[in-house]
Amino acid sequence: MTLGRTLPAALLSLLAGNAVEATEVAVCTDQGRAVIELADEQAPLHVANFLRYVDMGFYSGTVFHRVVPDFVVQGGGFDRQLRLRTTLGPVANESENGISNARGTVAAARTEDPNSATAQFFVNLEDNTPLDAGSEPGYTVFGRVKEGIGVFDAIGRLRTGAAGPLRADVPTPLVAIKSVARFDADALDEVPTEGREAALKDAITAAVAADDRNAALRLIGQYRAICGADDTEVALTEARLALEAQDRRRALFALEELLATTPETDPAYATARGMRDETLAAAESGAQARISGCAAPTAPKLPDGSTASQDDMLAAQREVRAFVAAAENYLKCLSTVIDDEDREAPERNAAVGEHNRMIAVMEQVAAGFNEQIHVFKARG
Repeated sequence: MTLGRTLPAALLSLLAGNAVEATEVAVCTDQGRAVIELADEQAPLHVANFLRYVDMGFYSGTVFHRVVPDFVVQGGGFDRQLRLRTTLGPVANESENGISNARGTVAAARTEDPNSATAQFFVNLEDNTPLDAGSEPGYTVFGRVKEGIGVFDAIGRLRTGAAGPLRADVPTPLVAIKSVARFDADALDEVPTEGREAALKDAITAAVAADDRNAALRLIGQYRAICGADDTEVALTEARLALEAQDRRRALFALEELLATTPETDPAYATARGMRDETLAAAESGAQARISGCAAPTAPKLPDGSTASQDDMLAAQREVRAFVAAAENYLKCLSTVIDDEDREAPERNAAVGEHNRMIAVMEQVAAGFNEQIHVFKARG
């Protein structure tokens, strides 16, 4: 049965608390803007988990990678190149919270392990009650689409197929999430509707001039919440302020989004690339001093396939395999640090950055070695 495109009355009252006003976030996508109301009281662990990703800017530049018509639209895990982003630790299942996977609700994606949800989420396009908890744990609903369900309906109608590492259900074209930010209606009401975007940019500039970093970051969040136009100065300001606040993750996500949406001929592109590279280098050089108990392996030197002998290539293959095995153990060690709430925040943050760096190194080594194998084989 195909339901109408408006939200049913039962959903309009979903999550309505008696005394506590629900947290709301604005989701800005290539297809438009949506507002999600979170189930703060019914799914506190999942809401807190989701907001951690929101506040670090994790979702900027991720895509909706799984679309099943009349079922779900899923995203929050892969970037525009369909590379899987490194997440924080999983959250405990809360599917027995009395909220059904009805049309318009937002739920946490997970594996067969009920307690494996991290960053990915999906929007139910129809009433998907089989996903609810029964004799077995279900999929935890932690919010509902309050505004903009049509955005997800439109994504749900896109043609799908295989792409990158995913064998099916990837929409064409890919729809990216430009940002997800907390939505504070009261704060925005203080800014005139007409010219609001320009007014917020002026306020950000004033806060920076007054050396009020916290106010500037809050204003940038409001700019994101209204889905303000891509602005390189806003993005660079966010990255600079985040770095000053020792929030390297937020800075890097802001810079990566700028690089993905800005022509290379724009001067801001070179500035952002320099900031990103410098930030990553600093993270690499300082990570080991802050992450106790984890030793990073050294990437092997790759052979030159145009001149290497078969013995050279086989020896390099063994070195690459040994490096990958050591790197996987290193990632496990870093994950232990990330999930250890008794560790200091700087060390856990450093572990997240180092986790991302090591995955990138592993990808580079694998791709580089495969390229040299092709060169070697082409010699006949």
